[in-house]
Amino acid sequence: MKVRKLANNNAITLVEICIAMAILMMALVPLMQISSDDAATAIETEKIQMAERILESVKSEIMAMPFKRFYERIEADGEDKASAGPFQLSDGFYPISLSEVLKVQTKFKDFKVEGTWKFLMKDGKVDKTMVQADIICSFSRAGSPPLVRNKSFLIVRP
Repeated sequence: MKVRKLANNNAITLVEICIAMAILMMALVPLMQISSDDAATAIETEKIQMAERILESVKSEIMAMPFKRFYERIEADGEDKASAGPFQLSDGFYPISLSEVLKVQTKFKDFKVEGTWKFLMKDGKVDKTMVQADIICSFSRAGSPPLVRNKSFLIVRP
């Protein structure tokens, strides 16, 4: 009989298991929240880096194209030649960067790149030797309004 009594004293009760599980859960929940916050921050950082890279790529591509393309785009779009703009920055201005944008959109569906360009005014007249381009890259963030990164630059006819 004494053998049976010793076996009962060494057994773990259901109450002890429940208390151990409750302690474990209280420790794991904050760790999981910290981990998910870190993951969201990492994703947002990656999106910001991609946006900056895309903006720089679009800028480089536009800066490298011949200046006469701006005149050609006005004619092709049927715009008023005397107008300073702004004109929509279409995909034709940055075909190489567009493929990069499409790759990013397969991973993050919320990426959007758009922009405008215009001739500058000088002494109240349209100066067709200088173009200002404004590019915007936007994407959504978890629980916050969309984040917008932009780049503006000036192109001067050589």
